[in-house]
Amino acid sequence: MQPILIIGYGNSLRGDDGFGPLVGRLLEERGIPGVEVIIAHQLNPELAASLAEARFAVFIDATEGNAPGAIAVTSVELRDIGPSGTTHHFEPGTLLALAKFVYGRAPEAVLITAVARSFEHGTEISPEMREAARTVVDAVANLAASDRLDYETLREALR
Repeated sequence: MQPILIIGYGNSLRGDDGFGPLVGRLLEERGIPGVEVIIAHQLNPELAASLAEARFAVFIDATEGNAPGAIAVTSVELRDIGPSGTTHHFEPGTLLALAKFVYGRAPEAVLITAVARSFEHGTEISPEMREAARTVVDAVANLAASDRLDYETLREALR
């Protein structure tokens, strides 16, 4: 059976940018069968191989905004990777397109973001982002364990 792939990414040395890796670590600790977790500093082309093997993918990252801790769920669509088939800047949609281009398939995917309070240097994650991380982990873990993880159920669970 193809796994559900969770990719938590961000810079853990830049405050709330460590949100994605934090969620990834917390999900790893849950040890949910059928769920593979990758923690990355940034998205890179090597992740395309894992994406091609997944039945569903969840990207998790911090974002800028005015309401620290606010969570958003968006569907990830394939993005054009250009005529050469490569790029130096990877976003979730670019990685999906690379997986499709190189391996012939890409899973349905979502991006879960939470608004950061600070991207300042340091390893401390704000209370709002720690609470957002717990909320995301609970929702993803519960839906993955019941095999109901998809865009609509995640969006509804994280409203």
